[in-house]
Amino acid sequence: MQPINLKEKHVPKGIFQFIFPFSLKASASRTVIDYLQDINFTLFRLDDVDLENAYYGGFRLNHREVENYFLPLTANILFPIAQMEKGFQRYSKKLNVDGQLNTEHSTIPFKIHSIDIITCPFGLGFLTLRIEIQTISFTQSIEFAECMRKIKGETNNFEIDFEGCTYPTIINFIVSRFCPQLPNFFNNDDVLFLEKEKMFVQSLLSIESTESINPVDLYRFGTLCGYDSTGKPYVNANNSEFILHCLQGYTYDRFAPTSNYLTQQNCLVGLTTSEITAHSCSQTQRFYGFYYYALLLSLFHKLVLLKIANSYSAIHIEQDKQKIESLLYQLNSFTSNYFYTVYPLTSEGQEIFKLIRKSFRIDQLYANTKEILFSLVKYEDNNVAKNDSMLLLVLTLYTVICGIFSMNLFTHDLQGNLKWDHFKTYNPFEYFAVFIVLSGIVVVGTLAIKGIIQWYQNITNRKKWVRNTVWSSKKKN
Repeated sequence: MQPINLKEKHVPKGIFQFIFPFSLKASASRTVIDYLQDINFTLFRLDDVDLENAYYGGFRLNHREVENYFLPLTANILFPIAQMEKGFQRYSKKLNVDGQLNTEHSTIPFKIHSIDIITCPFGLGFLTLRIEIQTISFTQSIEFAECMRKIKGETNNFEIDFEGCTYPTIINFIVSRFCPQLPNFFNNDDVLFLEKEKMFVQSLLSIESTESINPVDLYRFGTLCGYDSTGKPYVNANNSEFILHCLQGYTYDRFAPTSNYLTQQNCLVGLTTSEITAHSCSQTQRFYGFYYYALLLSLFHKLVLLKIANSYSAIHIEQDKQKIESLLYQLNSFTSNYFYTVYPLTSEGQEIFKLIRKSFRIDQLYANTKEILFSLVKYEDNNVAKNDSMLLLVLTLYTVICGIFSMNLFTHDLQGNLKWDHFKTYNPFEYFAVFIVLSGIVVVGTLAIKGIIQWYQNITNRKKWVRNTVWSSKKKN
């Protein structure tokens, strides 16, 4: 078996979108939007054509093409017409900030074009950074992606420099400089379903037109194999057949040989031998429009399913009846409102959606979550049936005893004015009859009060579940 020879390639330009998922506190969905508006973030709307050139570093995003691409169903979720309507509410801000990544092996200048903060149903959201690099090597671009996607900076062997100030991660810089209060809206208590250490990477790299794109290039970027400990380019596999096997089913070669794409759980990689310019509209239209929103929707699907599964693991079946009902409502709401099996109309849209969903294993996640919750439903139904049978037995016994025995013994003493002294003359059977009647009244009254409380709790919980999953298009005054 021959070792793989790595040939370094030149990257004239690379564009990136780093996507950071987060979870919002239950009451923060409205207040975080108010905060974003206060710090001059702009609501993204497809009917605002002035925004087509606002956030992409000289590239244009055709809004009409993006909307048509996601018809017939998903466009309403990704691009809601009204503010606070159910769906993805995107707020964007133009930055145009220059920075520099300093590592052990490289110094890489870059420009941050803009930032998106997107609030979603189910208390989820995404923070997206659009970044551009120029004139570096292919291995440096991999190292750049691996370093910039890190969220925690305790053990990082790099630093990020902005105007003479250094930061351990790009998230630290963005939050401290442009949205310092944003973490106050995050829910950090129960977010085991989130990746807390690294962001998702979407990239499009232009390599020299004289070069060719080979499977090793895609594999290296997909696995983020940059430099080894000695500062040399490396790949974590020596078997070409193994690399081909790993790529099989996850590459998108519709535009080969000039462009190839690879989807993985942590990145979507695009390599092209075409020049990325303002005139190469199709490449950037896919990157900033079609593929970006396909990623967001698929990430949303994955995170909702993981969130439901994570909530299920913390449930005590005998104690958390309301939580079980909440999970069932969330799954049903998610399925009916957001989880579509209908793909975009175009064949390209269908292909890329299926590929991303396969990489995220969304269908398996949905099947597993659905199976688990359906087992909960079956258990709950059996439990309710047993309780109903026992309750029916108790009420039947009370009815029979009261009708045949209890009421006939002392009801005549209840007519007219009550003579309390007469109750002292009762024999044991009459006292037993009094006990049966009075306890029956208490049981019925208790059940009635419990039913009213349960009815009120159901209404309150349903309103809360609706607020968390389906937003209203009506703003509160």
